[in-house]
Amino acid sequence: MPRSSFLPALALASACAAAVAPSRFQNRDAWTIDAPRLRVTIMQSGGHVAELVLKGGQEVNPLWIQSRRTIDPERYVAARDEKFYGGGSGARLMSGLLGHNVCFPFWGDPSPSETVAGMTYHGETGVVRWRQVSAAGDSLTVTAELPESHTRFTRTVRVRGQVAYFEETAENETAWDRPVGWCEHVTLGPPFLERGATVIDASLTRGRVSGDASGREFRWPQGFETQPIDLRRIRGLASSPGFVNDFLVDPARQYGFFAALQPKLGLLVGYVFPRAAFPWLNIWEANNAEMFTRGMEFSNTPVHGTMKVLFRNPSLWGLPTFEWLDAKSRLTKRYCAFSLRVPQDYKGVADVRIRRDQLEIVERETGKTTALEFEADRL
Repeated sequence: MPRSSFLPALALASACAAAVAPSRFQNRDAWTIDAPRLRVTIMQSGGHVAELVLKGGQEVNPLWIQSRRTIDPERYVAARDEKFYGGGSGARLMSGLLGHNVCFPFWGDPSPSETVAGMTYHGETGVVRWRQVSAAGDSLTVTAELPESHTRFTRTVRVRGQVAYFEETAENETAWDRPVGWCEHVTLGPPFLERGATVIDASLTRGRVSGDASGREFRWPQGFETQPIDLRRIRGLASSPGFVNDFLVDPARQYGFFAALQPKLGLLVGYVFPRAAFPWLNIWEANNAEMFTRGMEFSNTPVHGTMKVLFRNPSLWGLPTFEWLDAKSRLTKRYCAFSLRVPQDYKGVADVRIRRDQLEIVERETGKTTALEFEADRL
């Protein structure tokens, strides 16, 4: 039988030691949930999760932070800023992008006409200003009004022990049913992401190159750039062309996961999500002079684009590639992030299992189990 250990994440009664307050991050307005074991920072402009830091010892943020300065996207002026942030429909988003952003009501490129009309890459959530609804102890609720899609997007984050629980709701304020893409675009970056060192595990099965209609498939952990590659390992290449691959979350599971290990730091970070809510995980890697990133993007769609593209590709491998947000209705999704310290010889993650009051992380090869205090009803 595998040996088990329980890492105390503080009793729930001690959660009142957590505090939520306005803060500054990269000289921009943010909110920070500062709990005894975990610190989570969310940007007020764009709603990006900028920090997910396990406290105590060496405190490292695993999320990608741009090396160039960022600004609040509502301050973006194309004539002044477009070239600096890469141009095109992604420039406004890139002006403020940090860490984990939610892509809604689509993932990817707007159409040519939408681009001319001013729509930005990955939808509206990442470029509008969010406002605080409530904050108390370990919990923060914020919301964003999306003016073009007439949708209200609300997020509640609660930090307990070494786990951050997210609940997000999209509310259609119109009398029209609409298709929506919804992608939790988690992007890892240095120093957590290290060439030749960082290892990533996930509950994935079949995959393809994003947008490839040829029918060519591969199986996780194999992926494809210009040739087949091992997606568990962050390669030791000084640079590479970059890629986007789409994967099906294991249909046999109730909950999907990915877990990223930085063995030199002895740090493990992961996300867990209901597979019914997020049946796809899209993997993005950039490795060039401007950025070094790995995106692990759990999503309701493997299709990069807005309604015209979604309608041309309504299903893949027998599953729909988008959801309907009906007139005057709401759609709610939940997921969580966790972080823990592990030995430097840790082998990676074979499985993540949910029990009623524990999150069990099973080590590859050894079968050893580490348990975190967990509130399963929050998923």
